[in-house]
Amino acid sequence: MTIPDLTVGDWETAHIDVAPYDGSTAATLTLHSPADTDPAGTLIPLDGGVELINEDGQAVKRFTQVSAVQYPVSGWWVRSWDITGVGASQPDERFFVSPNPVAGGPTWTPTRERVADFVPHRTIPEAFESQGEPLLTFTANTTPRGATVDRLITGAVGWVLTTTGDLHTSLGDAAQEAAALRAAGFVELAGMPTVDRDLADALFTQADAALKALAARNESLTGVDPDDPDAVFEIVPLYSFPPASSWGDSLL
Repeated sequence: MTIPDLTVGDWETAHIDVAPYDGSTAATLTLHSPADTDPAGTLIPLDGGVELINEDGQAVKRFTQVSAVQYPVSGWWVRSWDITGVGASQPDERFFVSPNPVAGGPTWTPTRERVADFVPHRTIPEAFESQGEPLLTFTANTTPRGATVDRLITGAVGWVLTTTGDLHTSLGDAAQEAAALRAAGFVELAGMPTVDRDLADALFTQADAALKALAARNESLTGVDPDDPDAVFEIVPLYSFPPASSWGDSLL
């Protein structure tokens, strides 16, 4: 099973490293969407290429999209690169964009931005981890990626509801904070290779305290104890009687 790195609505700025290269090396990029009606795809503007040493210590010429591209539909997408001159090649990159797992959840489901409030350092794009500014959200270029954070959010929402049961409508903000704290703790643990376990533990502790207070408040407002097996369903007796006999009418 392929675990997607992207979900619907994500933005990404793709690049390709070319080696060997010289002044003749150039690149173009065509993006193919699963919703395309034109098989030619969409031409994506690239910069003129920058010479650098990449993460593997190799001298390359890196071509990068001029601006980020958003993925509005789920399914398999293809990036078709066309490298000309020295280093010529025509590689295709096939990747999957997943439906957003957060869609359709409770109205208080925390956003990526809400989770980022607790771990802003995790929103610095990978290419600028040592000097970049936090994006204050998660994308395909952060660690962890936005798609991973979406799944962590979904899990945190389920964690809240498993404890509280049906929530009183006035408690949405409190539920959102508890879920966001929980998700942020797992975001920190997913931020390999550097993980601040003390921060993660502190976030989990805050989340547990927030959930405990939320559950108590919810019980006081709804009168429902989520640990009571009869809290949700109350068995009502159903009485049934045989139909009256026709001969009884003559006795009246």
